[in-house]
Order: sequence, then C-alpha cells, then structure tokens
Amino acid sequence: MHRSPWWLAALAATLVSSVAASTASADTYTVFSCKGPTGAPNPASGWDAQPPPSGEGRAVNACATSGPLSALLDSPVPSGNASASWRFGAPTDTRIVRFAAQRRTTGVATPGPRFPDDAEYTLQTDTLTLETCVISDTSPCVADLTAPIDKQGIDAAYVLARVLCTNAGAQCSRALRADFDTLQVGLKDTLAPTASGVNVIDNGDRSGILTVGFSAADRGGGVYRAVVRVDGQPAAVQSLGGSDCADANPADGDPYQFLVPVPCPAAVSGAVVRVNYRNLTAGPHSVQIDVEDAAGNATSVFGPVQFPRLNAEDVPSTPAQLRRLVNARLRMWFVKTRNQRYTSRYGQRVVTRGILRDRSGKAIRGARIDVFHRLRSSGKRRLLKTGLKTRADGRLTLILPLNVDSRTIEYDFRALRPGPITSQRLLRLRVERNGRLFIRKLKSRT
Repeated sequence: MHRSPWWLAALAATLVSSVAASTASADTYTVFSCKGPTGAPNPASGWDAQPPPSGEGRAVNACATSGPLSALLDSPVPSGNASASWRFGAPTDTRIVRFAAQRRTTGVATPGPRFPDDAEYTLQTDTLTLETCVISDTSPCVADLTAPIDKQGIDAAYVLARVLCTNAGAQCSRALRADFDTLQVGLKDTLAPTASGVNVIDNGDRSGILTVGFSAADRGGGVYRAVVRVDGQPAAVQSLGGSDCADANPADGDPYQFLVPVPCPAAVSGAVVRVNYRNLTAGPHSVQIDVEDAAGNATSVFGPVQFPRLNAEDVPSTPAQLRRLVNARLRMWFVKTRNQRYTSRYGQRVVTRGILRDRSGKAIRGARIDVFHRLRSSGKRRLLKTGLKTRADGRLTLILPLNVDSRTIEYDFRALRPGPITSQRLLRLRVERNGRLFIRKLKSRT
C-alpha cells in the first residue's frame, strides 16, 4: 500500500481551475505636478503658461524650488483684458476626469470698497466652470480661497486657471493672484494595450522557470508594466518603461500615479518575463501574464495556464486527479529478462519496457518520463531522454543505442512538471565485450 507524501495535502488544497483573463477595473491615472504625493518638489509637467503678449500679466513657475504655479496681475493693471493663466491639456486619447490642488488666492477680498466688474479669478475647463471669484460688490466670494480644491466627475480636454482684468478700456484697481501646488490631474484612458510577437522561450518543464517574450503598444498613457497573476491575483510586476514610467508614490497602494502626462512609452519590444516555479507555494496554480498601460488597462499576453502541470493527457485539474497521479507507480524491466538487471554483449540491441498505473490499476496516459543514465565510467548522471511518454495503455518502450557501455538507467515520473519525483525505477545494465566488462574510457582533454 502506497502512502501519499506529506506535501500532497498542500498540493490538493491549493489546486485551482484556470481563471478568465482579468482586466483592471481602473482606467484612470493621476499626474502630480508642483510637489508630488510625497511632498518633494518637481516641475509642473504638462502645464503651459499663457501670459498675454503685452506682458501685463505674469505666469510664474516656482515648482522646482518648492514654490507654486502662480498666475498674477499687478496693481494697477494699465489696461483691460490683461490676463495670466496656466493650462493643462489632456494628452491624445485621454480625457480629464479630476482636478485637485492646494489653491490659494490673493486679492479676491481686501479691506475697502469692492469695485464692480474689476477683475476675476476663474478655474474652468472646455465644458464647465469649476469655480470663479469676481472682485465686485455682488460677488459670492467674500474672502480669499485657501482650502484645497478637489473636483471630480469632469469630462474635459483641458483645465485652465486664469486671473483676468475685466475692466475693458480702463485700469484694474488692485492686484490679483492665484497660486497652485500639489496639483493632481486624473486622466481617463480607456484603450487597453495590444500585445504581439508572443513567444514561449522556456515553458519551464525542465528548468522550473516559465519564460515568455513579447512586444506591446499602447495609445494614451503608454505601456507601463507586466503583471504576473497567480490564481487570479497579482503576484509580481515588472516595469517596462523608463524613469518617468514609475509609481510616484509606491507607499500608498495606488500604482497609477506619475509625474508626467504621458509617463510610459508608446511601444515596447523584446520584453521578457520570467515566472520562477520555486517561488510559488505548492501548486498547481493558474498562471497568467498581463501587460498593463499607465491607467491599469490590462491585456493578457500568456495564459491562464496551469503551472506546474499535471503530468498526464486529458486529466482535469482536480485534487482527486492530482492524488491519482501522485500515487501512480512506474514499473520498468529489460525485455530479455523481465527484471531490473541484464547482462548484454556489446553491440547487441537492448530494449526496456514499462507501465505507469494508478492505485486501482488504471493506466496513466501521455505522462512524460525523464530518463537519466548513470555512467560507470564517470559516475555522472546525464539526462539523455526527455520525450518519452506513456501510451494510451500506460505502457512505454525505450530502445538503447547499440554502442552503450555498462550503466544504471534511471526512469523518473513526476506527477507535476516541474515538480518532485513521485515514482522512480532503476535498471542496471552490464555490457561485456570479448567476455570482459565493458566500460568506455573517457578521452582526456588537453
């Protein structure tokens, strides 16, 4: 009676069926400007200054030195229609869906009379006004704005922050200023990346390392990273872009935050992803490799496949089938003697046969058997046969070359590939030449 190995329970407990290719639920990414999420200063990438040609307004960028983006009008403004503004335009194939910032205005409310229709501060998009303050007796803004602003649910091509002298044909009476830092623009990108040239470089059957190569392209935020999913859950990620194509704040759990509007490359070629079987818990597992863009849109590159694999054909991935394979036993023998030892003359054909069955005596079909030769001449173990498989009746045949010398032949069956040996048989062959034991001498190398 065979006893199941100690690790069988762990294998059966973690056995799962393949999962469908998953697509990230998020389709937006965030661009930080003028102080990132960690508070470190950074340039205001994506923001364009738009002072008027006359220079009567000023747009100042002090972000790189921990200052704000500023739009300001000095007092008195010599003529009407003078303005200063900062504009962020959505990159191609994206839309702005959120704007947040630390915002402060100066000059919206000051002591003394408030002149009607003198000047204004406006934050707007191409589709709506997010907020506005007019320096007038009828303005709802009775104090300067100092609280953070966070506008969501936007659908826009650009965001514009502007200060403007509205006193057409005359001077504006007082200075007006708007400062912004820790700016966040949420960009919606609904186009998933595309994958091409997928190539399984190594299926991991012998090495234990699944290696897949591919190329990818994306419109919008760009090709971001490869994600290895084990049993449907992210298990490892691999960046596919440069320094800009990296999470701006790895500590907060949101990987789709960047410091530039188009952080990742539009195309990546020759990417290689490896999945190390030895780093997984006892299997088998459903393994899938996805490529993601900067917004988290995912496309399956490889899988889902079972890895490691049950070593048999037409066998469903269930705990019962795994136990059946783990408990299967391999028998091998020399055809001439029907036992595990045989003495042959050099140059004589030697045939070995075997059968793989489960506990109930049913044949295991399509199981791969590894054949190692332990050479008497060197004592080394060499893998000489990897394509040997059991037939429909569980039987297998291996014919040895005519020029073999004395050796031990090892036949290994693994219920999982890759995985530990679950059944092994040794055949010992003695070869005689001119009535003496024949052991091939190794040629010395100089």
